[in-house]
Amino acid sequence: MADRPIVTVVEATGAQGAAVVRSLIETGKYKIRCLTRDPNSEKSQAMKRLSDDIDMVMYDINRSDAVQRAFKDSWAIYAVTDSWTHPDQSKLEMQQGRRMADTAASLNPIPYIIFSTLEDVNELSGEKYSVPHFSRKSRLRDYIKRQHPNLKAIFLEPGIYMQNWQTLFKPIKSDDDTLMFTAPIDSQTKLHLLDIEDIGLVVREILTNPETFIDQDICICGDAICFADISKVFTKVTGKAAISKTLDEEGFRSMLYQMPGVAQDDLVDSYKWFEEYINYDKEKDWTTGQKLWKLKTFEDWLKQIGWQGD
Repeated sequence: MADRPIVTVVEATGAQGAAVVRSLIETGKYKIRCLTRDPNSEKSQAMKRLSDDIDMVMYDINRSDAVQRAFKDSWAIYAVTDSWTHPDQSKLEMQQGRRMADTAASLNPIPYIIFSTLEDVNELSGEKYSVPHFSRKSRLRDYIKRQHPNLKAIFLEPGIYMQNWQTLFKPIKSDDDTLMFTAPIDSQTKLHLLDIEDIGLVVREILTNPETFIDQDICICGDAICFADISKVFTKVTGKAAISKTLDEEGFRSMLYQMPGVAQDDLVDSYKWFEEYINYDKEKDWTTGQKLWKLKTFEDWLKQIGWQGD
């Protein structure tokens, strides 16, 4: 093993993985093994240029031998599963998550594994709602706890990405230039929001003393804000007129027209879950991440990035 501990980051060029890599680079404490399906891609090459401490490694998560090589000698692993590349193949994400957990548990010494998870919406709602990209990750957490009790696992539960307003749910400009933030929820629905970059900061803090956090669920949420207040805070920061508009299901699905039907169904039910239950299990303390680091509110995030809604 290298003099400095190796931290292996799964899906390193993805939203969560990249945030973790950027945060760990700043410490200078680690060698960072960035796992990617294509180390020659533009994203991979840009990441490699960030630091000499980065090693871009190609891996195939569908092969146990490849995951074994990718995880070898890791002191810690940041693991996240991909729900969206094949949303219609429900077994695939479960197989990939189990493979990562099984491999980590087989290593000697056993590394710390920080696993990105969510709530089991299907179970908590009594099957009223089906949100596979949540529930599968929760069931992987259950699998780890059941099958590998000696694995040094730490579980992170991210909130809703603030960055979603810049991409998938970008505000629509009306004829009078008012920006409309849209969602299929009542205006008073609380949204538990997260700046993706804060995932990296929390992971960095955890790794300063990981033994303290083994088997804990840590929620990463910087703000619990009503949908109606999203536009109000945006106007406060930018000075631009904005409103929050509730969509019906048909209108929401029209925004998702490029996604397969199964992925649309997943997102539709996720917002029904937010409206009735909130992002987290009602019994869970969603402020745990805030006790580790000062996480950004929606207002903080807008001020930092200077986004004007375009």
